[in-house]
This record gives sequence, structure tokens and C-alpha cells, in this order.
Amino acid sequence: MDDLLTPGQAASEWGVSYATAARWAREGVIPALHVGRRYYYLQGIVDQVRRARATGTAPYPNHDASAGVAMTMTWGAARSGTLLDREEWALTNAARTFDYLDYGKDSWSQDRHVAVKMAEASPGLAGQMLVHRKAREGVVDAVCRSFPQVVDLGCGLPTMRRAPHERGRVLWGPQARTVYVDHDLAALAAARAWWEHPAQVRGYNVRVLDLDLRYPGGLTAALGEHLDLSVPVGVLSTLTLDHLEDEELAGLVEALASRLAPGSGWGITHLSGMNGAADVYTGQAVEQGADTRLVAREPEGLRKVFETAGWRWRASPPDDPGRGEPPIAALTTLARPDGCVETG
Repeated sequence: MDDLLTPGQAASEWGVSYATAARWAREGVIPALHVGRRYYYLQGIVDQVRRARATGTAPYPNHDASAGVAMTMTWGAARSGTLLDREEWALTNAARTFDYLDYGKDSWSQDRHVAVKMAEASPGLAGQMLVHRKAREGVVDAVCRSFPQVVDLGCGLPTMRRAPHERGRVLWGPQARTVYVDHDLAALAAARAWWEHPAQVRGYNVRVLDLDLRYPGGLTAALGEHLDLSVPVGVLSTLTLDHLEDEELAGLVEALASRLAPGSGWGITHLSGMNGAADVYTGQAVEQGADTRLVAREPEGLRKVFETAGWRWRASPPDDPGRGEPPIAALTTLARPDGCVETG
């Protein structure tokens, strides 16, 4: 905790005004994630995640007092260089960029710059993202109502009005189990601070896992440790599959089809088309050396990938899309080997 400063302390140490110190944190000059009126400092959580990746151990075996320090939420400004290398935090971040496109508030200037360039390259992007909010709510609600066990692949930054684990707790009570999966440090830190730790304090069964969807073998093994895969499970991926190449997407879909029980469901949202935005995003990532991509797809191509692996595809457009072009939104169900679909 010694490395954390309040804006007043930062202002005094750096010889600037309180307002300037707070503005630096808000704009990302000081590495912090701006959420509402507070800055959630990720020092401990980032250090734990990076240590876990290096050693292969779980970053949070249990949430005791020492682990709680890592996600302490406080006003302040971190000293220069206390989180990650400044260069790494200067890179465009996928979670923050799409948070801005989704009309969120947790983005930095470099993320907004890329998002604007994406919107210029694909003029329909802004309208599609606006419609996506309704499509996402419908897909998430349908999956949470159908399954007490839910895994959210690529959960991103907390933006939903009610997170899946909160819906599950209301609908299924103590039976509810929720697993959030991401590989982005900012998303992992926010999900652990906002969702996992508070939920576990209240006795909810919620886990946040650091896993890369490009390696589905590790994903299915980890899910087996936290969920009962002998019964149907609900899967969510909202604007997640856009970041997988075609081969990686096919591998993930096939791996889950072979590991999950028949009758499992998968709720999906995906940008429809938007080739210009995908080119801009991918070009920026390549230029910065970031290990992320954006792949443009049409509904028919995405449907074929799922149906080839044994998932029954059902489009699920929002009830009132408004004037924007709707994104891809679908609910899929895993069929039995004989081709039939189990029903509850």
C-alpha cells in the first residue's frame, strides 16, 4: 500500500494541483483504470497475475486479507512505473477500446483514438454497437435463465447493468455458478475487483480465470475444475469471437462441443461485417506489436462454423433494433451425437 498515493499526496509530491493529478489519472498519464468517480489501482492484482503466468500457479488461491490488499479500491495516483512498464500501458487495449465503442467510460486517449479511426473506416460501426447493447442483454438473459452454470468467455470490463452472476443468483439461488474468462490484464483486474471478490465475500460461487481462448485445451481443463460438465452449461461470448482467427475459432467451438454435455447452450454476439474497422484495429495492433486481432465475419460464415461442430444455430436479434444495423446475435444448442437436441 506504500506505493499508492491520494491525489492530494501526488499533487504535493509532483508540484501540481489536485485537479491536475486527478486529470492525469483519468487520462492514463498515471496508469490507473478510471471507473466512475474512483480510480482502481491495479498494482497488486497485475503483479499477482504476472507472477502467476510466470510460475503457473493460481494468482488467488483464496481471498484472505493479504489477497484483498491487491484489489483495494482507493482514490489516488500511483507513482510512475509502479504498475507495468509505461510503454506497455501506452499500447491500445482491446477491452478499453471496445468499452469506448460500447459507450462505456473506462478508456484512455489512445484507445479512443483507435476507436474513432475504426468508426471512420466503417461508418455503420457506431450504430451497430448501439444495437449491440440490446442484443447482448437479450442473449445474456436467455442463457442465464436457461442454465445455473454459466461461463463468460472474454468477459471484458464490467459494463453490463446486471452481470451474469447477479442474474444467476436471482434465478437459481445457491445452485448458480459463474466463471469469467479473459486474458487481458485490465479486464482481469477489473473483473476480480468488481465481481469475483465481492461475490465470494457474499458466498456466491464466482471465479475469474486468466485463460487464452486460442488454447482451448487449457480452457476445458480449467472449466472442469470449477463447473460440473456432466450437465448442460451455458456459454457466453459477447464481442469475443471477433478476436479469434478462423482456425482458432473453429478449434474453440469444436473443443467445447466435445467437452460440454449435450443440451449446453452458447449465446453469441459478433460484429456483422465491418471490414474497414477490422483492418484499422488489426493494423494498429500489428504496428504496436500487440497480440490481438479483429476479424470481420458475416452471419452465414459464423453459423457454418458452429453447425459443423454440432451446435444448432438460432438467430436471436434484438426485439427493437432501432435504426442501426444489427450485429450477429444467436443462441446455439449442442446436439447429441445422434443429432437430436436435448430440451429441459
